[in-house]
Amino acid sequence: MKSTRPAYRLAMLSLLTAVALIIFVIEAGIPPLTTIPGIKMGLSNIITLVAMVLFGRREALLVLLSRIFLGSLFAGQMMTLLYSLSGGLLCFVVCAGILPVLPA
Repeated sequence: MKSTRPAYRLAMLSLLTAVALIIFVIEAGIPPLTTIPGIKMGLSNIITLVAMVLFGRREALLVLLSRIFLGSLFAGQMMTLLYSLSGGLLCFVVCAGILPVLPA
């Protein structure tokens, strides 16, 4: 889904970031599954995987980092940023290692 139109690409990445942020906020309202702080299901990482398949690793990393930064800004907790960043980057590294490199 590589497009030469930068406006289309930016709009699609913005929509993916918005969807990931919505899932992140909804998931923050779900009661924790365990008593360990910071553990969540990580459903918004699905959007990172979709962005990686559609646009590549660099754009998926941008979606991931913007979702984590904006989500922690909306949540208002510094620990949310640290937990989400560590979990999101671990998910990104594993997905990037498993998925084959897509042609440019």
